[in-house]
Amino acid sequence: MTPPRTSARSRYASPLRYPGGKARMAPWLTDTFEGLLGPMDVEIWLEPFGGGAGAALTALCTGKVPEAWIVEANPALAAFWTTVMNDGPALAARVERTIPTLALFQESRENVGAALAGEHLNVFDLGLSAFILNRCSRSGMILPSVGPIGGKMQAGQHTIAARFNAGALADRIRAVHALGDRFKVFAGDGISFLEDLPDSGVQDEVFCFVDPPYIGVGNDLYAVGMDDDLHQRLARALNRLTTPWLLTYDAHPRVPLLYPGSHVVEFDIPHTAGSSRVGTEYLVLGPGMDLPAVNPLGRGHVYRLAA
Repeated sequence: MTPPRTSARSRYASPLRYPGGKARMAPWLTDTFEGLLGPMDVEIWLEPFGGGAGAALTALCTGKVPEAWIVEANPALAAFWTTVMNDGPALAARVERTIPTLALFQESRENVGAALAGEHLNVFDLGLSAFILNRCSRSGMILPSVGPIGGKMQAGQHTIAARFNAGALADRIRAVHALGDRFKVFAGDGISFLEDLPDSGVQDEVFCFVDPPYIGVGNDLYAVGMDDDLHQRLARALNRLTTPWLLTYDAHPRVPLLYPGSHVVEFDIPHTAGSSRVGTEYLVLGPGMDLPAVNPLGRGHVYRLAA
C-alpha cells in the first residue's frame, strides 16, 4: 500500500509550527536511516522529544521509514498529537469551523496553563487549545505566557489568524491521522523511554533522533524544559545505548563534556522563533554513525570539533 502523503496544498507534513524544529533535516536523516545496518532491520524512527514531529512526519511521508514513534512530556502537546491520531477527522472538522479570536486565544492559554499545573482536562479540548496557541501566538510556543500575533490591539498588518489557514491545516491533520499505526504517540518522559529501551525488545530495530531543549535557553523556549541534572541523565541514557542515535543541541560548551566518547560536529542552522538569523548547533553522533560529509540541512558550513 502506498503510504499517505502530505496534501498538495502544503509542503509541510506537520500541522504545527515549532521553534527549533528539524523538519529541514529530514532528507539527510532519512538517508542516514536507510543506511543503517544491525542485527535486525531498523524499522522504527524514535524521537523522545516529539515537539512538532516535523522530521519524523516528513520522513514517514517519503515512504522510506516504516514507522515513527514520538514521546512528548508537555501534556497539552501530547493531547494534540493523541487527538490527531485517535480523533483526527473530528479535529480537522473543528479546525475548519474555527475562527481565531482573542477570547479563544485567552481560553486556550488558560487550558494549557491548567494542564501544565497538573489538572486533568478533556483530551480533545486540550489538544485544540494547544493547536490554537501554536498557530496563533507570535512564537508558536505552547505556553500559557505567549502573546497573540498582532498583540492585544490587533491593529497591525498581521493579526491573530495570520498563520491559521484552516483548510490547509485540516488537510495536514487528516494526512497525519491517515498514517495510522505508522505514527505512534506516547505521553510522558522521553529520557525514561530511552532508559527503558535496552530491555524493551525492540532496541535492535530502532533509530533515535534526539532533539532536546537547549542547554543555554531551553527552559525559556519550552513548557517542559531541562535542568543540568536532566541533561546529565539524558547523556547517561544515550551513552549506554547500542541503538544507533543522533543528537542535536545548541552549540554549548557543555555538550562535548557530556558526550566525551562521541563525535561532535557543528553546523549552521537558521531559526524562526521570533527572528530570522543563522546560528550554529551541534550534532552528536552515537555508536557507528558516520560523520556527515555535508551540512545536514543541505547548505551552510559543517565541521568536526576537536576531540
